[in-house]
Amino acid sequence: MPSGPHRPPVAQRFWLFRRTEGAGGPAGVAPGPGSTKAMNFGSLEHMVRGRVRMFLRNTVLVTIVGTIVLGAVVWAGVYYTAERDRLRIAAGPLDTRFVGVLSDQIASEHRDLHLELVATNSTQGAAQAMTKGQADLAILPSDLDDTLNWPVVAILRQNVIALVVPAAAAAAKPKPEETAAATKPAKSGKEGKSKGGKTAKAAKGKSGKAAKTAKSDDSDDSDDSDSSSDSKFGKVSDLAGKRVGIVTSNEATRGLLELVLSHYGVPLAKVTISEIDLKDVANAVKANKIDALLVAGPATGAAISEVVAAATQNGVAPNFIEIDQADGIAKRDPAFASDTIDAGTFGGSPPSPSDDLKTLSFAEYLVARRSVSSSTIATLSKVIYTSRQAIAAAMPREAKIEAPATDKDADIVTHPGALAYLTDSTQTFWDRYGDDIFYGMLIFPVFGSAIAGVASYLRSDTRTRRLRLLQKVLDMVRKAHTAQNLEALEQLQLDADNLVIAIVHQSEHEEFDETVRMSFSFALDQLRFAIAARRTAILDRGGAGAGEAAPAIALGGSGPAAGSKIAAA
Repeated sequence: MPSGPHRPPVAQRFWLFRRTEGAGGPAGVAPGPGSTKAMNFGSLEHMVRGRVRMFLRNTVLVTIVGTIVLGAVVWAGVYYTAERDRLRIAAGPLDTRFVGVLSDQIASEHRDLHLELVATNSTQGAAQAMTKGQADLAILPSDLDDTLNWPVVAILRQNVIALVVPAAAAAAKPKPEETAAATKPAKSGKEGKSKGGKTAKAAKGKSGKAAKTAKSDDSDDSDDSDSSSDSKFGKVSDLAGKRVGIVTSNEATRGLLELVLSHYGVPLAKVTISEIDLKDVANAVKANKIDALLVAGPATGAAISEVVAAATQNGVAPNFIEIDQADGIAKRDPAFASDTIDAGTFGGSPPSPSDDLKTLSFAEYLVARRSVSSSTIATLSKVIYTSRQAIAAAMPREAKIEAPATDKDADIVTHPGALAYLTDSTQTFWDRYGDDIFYGMLIFPVFGSAIAGVASYLRSDTRTRRLRLLQKVLDMVRKAHTAQNLEALEQLQLDADNLVIAIVHQSEHEEFDETVRMSFSFALDQLRFAIAARRTAILDRGGAGAGEAAPAIALGGSGPAAGSKIAAA
């Protein structure tokens, strides 16, 4: 055997390298007694992968787990598609209470919906919030031009316009002295009798003349009024030269008054317009600062009732101005409609108004942006329309929810979500996503095949690299069998060491299965046996040659005797 340090076979060194790498020890050093418990991240990863491969071999278990995972994915999709929606609703001071009541109804029914109030100072502010994208919903009156920009979800109430004329102050009572003089008895005696008779006759004559004059005056006035009056109430044209107060904190606006006056041809310059707070109406009426009041809101609401009560003086109910041309105004402006306030709507005795009062009305809408999901609006519509009675009970005389027209030729546009609920065409989850799921199941195998093809291509490239390494090992086995000297074997041994390093490096990037590891093990064992066998053959052949020459040297000398000994040997 040649002198020098003994080198372990190639396969043994490869096995020791992998074993010590997994145990965390240095190469070439056998693991100690406690090294079996020491485990690094790499060995843990290999162990987990091995367990996963064992698990995947169990088809039944994989099917059950796969079904559970698929069900969990479907449930998660349903849950997140039905995730709690947050809607921002812009409302003025008069409508914040409605938002609170509606939010309570949503919370009581445990809907996946939440309303967030965006408070504004007026209806114009609510419209601006919608325009700027600061709100998803808004409560706006139909007479506002911006209302037509968004589809309607619900009609919250109908507002009516009332022109109230305060009752005239009562006539001044007579003084006590005049009352006493009128009731003082006449003087006694002839003087008194004669004077009393004359006085009585004169008074009787004067009273008769006054009665005739009053009767004639009354008849003239009644004739004039009957000939000039075309309404049971006051006329809008009589507001020329009068002082009109617009009551604030309700739906009345300057635009409403100007609309009515311009339709009747009353110049705005001849009407003194002022704004009066609701709490100051009674004082303004007593001080005779106004001739008429404009108020708007629900016919049975608190705003109009309070104005009527404030305009009542000494038990005398106020008068009203009828908008008898309401039909013509409604035809010219679709935002308004002709309406009638029934007799006695505002109460009182005698009832107020004393007869049916014709006027204008306009709706209060809940509008939504077109970008809001139809399913979300359908859910909101369901809450609103199924809770109408509860909302009306929470807001007595203020809320009367109605559904908008669903006809194609309606004057207003209904939001698709509300339209779906009102026409019973609301889509469920499977209605909305059933087609997508179906076509997805048809298309998914195509993508799956493409992914499998790419993965197969990548695996084929990896497999090609492994086959090349294995082919190199087999080529080195052939070279080992045909090596002619020890130098060739040493070079072959060096190439084998480099090849083992390449195999180890590739195993760090790729997970070799059991078949690949066995193939490399068999090939490296065969290379080790081939190199060892060829080294033994070369050494044996070299030893035999040296043994034949040694006797000749040992027996070396000169002369024929040496030659005879060699021949004898």
